[in-house]
Amino acid sequence: MKTNTNIIKMIITLICLTASFACSHGVMASGASRESIPDRDTIMAIKEKMLATSDSSYLFWFGYDAELRDSDPHAYWLMNRMMQTVQSVRTAEDGIAWVLALDENVLEYSRRIDRRIYEDRAEDAAARAIEDLIDIYAAGNQPELNTYAYVTSILETYKVINEYKRTMSIHMDKSPLSVLLYNEYREWFNINNAASGIMSFHTYAAAGYSAMPMEINLTFAYWSEQRHKELLVEKDTFWKYHWEPFESDCRNVSQKRFLKLIRYFRSLTIDTIVKTNAKDWNLKKSEYAYDRLDGNFDFDKISEMARLYEEAYCNWLTAREEIARLLPKEQGRSYREATRQMNARLYTDLLELKNITY
Repeated sequence: MKTNTNIIKMIITLICLTASFACSHGVMASGASRESIPDRDTIMAIKEKMLATSDSSYLFWFGYDAELRDSDPHAYWLMNRMMQTVQSVRTAEDGIAWVLALDENVLEYSRRIDRRIYEDRAEDAAARAIEDLIDIYAAGNQPELNTYAYVTSILETYKVINEYKRTMSIHMDKSPLSVLLYNEYREWFNINNAASGIMSFHTYAAAGYSAMPMEINLTFAYWSEQRHKELLVEKDTFWKYHWEPFESDCRNVSQKRFLKLIRYFRSLTIDTIVKTNAKDWNLKKSEYAYDRLDGNFDFDKISEMARLYEEAYCNWLTAREEIARLLPKEQGRSYREATRQMNARLYTDLLELKNITY
């Protein structure tokens, strides 16, 4: 079994070609502007740096568990590689480099267990092996539960970015569509990052209970899992033959309504937080809420995360519409339906972050 070098070259080429789109005041821009993006040597350097990461650069809870390691040493090694290398992921480009590095680790994992199967199946089988291994912690104590949630969130992230890689590979020879597919991936990544920031700096900023890390990571895992499912539906629309039309069954969420929700987080104060989360409290409980919550929130950081979310969201809508326009009419319609479905899901996910936990 050998690495699919054509896909890797295509992904790296996309990074060199990608254009970004601007959106201001809630109106999608009609033009595109270029931004600073890494060249091929840079992305390969990131990948090689990740591959060179030591197995002990970072310590995780499972690192002290010899029983877990001995239950499946090879899956344990691969899980540790995944967790070590993800620490370097900050941008969408890092995410691609991370997946490409992990794909090489998967090849080594397959070699260690003497398994020779098609590359995509090898990646899926390796992910299942990690799932089976860490599932031991799903019924453990709180530190084990927190570790289970953390590993699961990272594994789901790998699976969805890997699916993006597979989706982009369908149009290796069609640069305009390939570039837009990469744009859509990048903006999804940025939306997820910004939502994660809102969750950390707002939703859980005042929380201090032991299950908090588990809840945060399972939420992030859910976002990635849902995007993975959406991608499997979307990918079907990119095939020329034998594709199935998709029609959304969700409510329509307008861009104006979505932007209003995003901007709620851009103008937060302690008064807004108490009012939003304590509507049914009496005065005494409201006073307690002020005493308990005041000083826990960095409103500048929350506002910055919301600004980044808005920017990525507008860019994402533009990229999605451009993709739909490049597809044949009926496939474009299905893709717009998929956009409507995902848009509603993103709105619901962000709406849930309004309610703080403490």
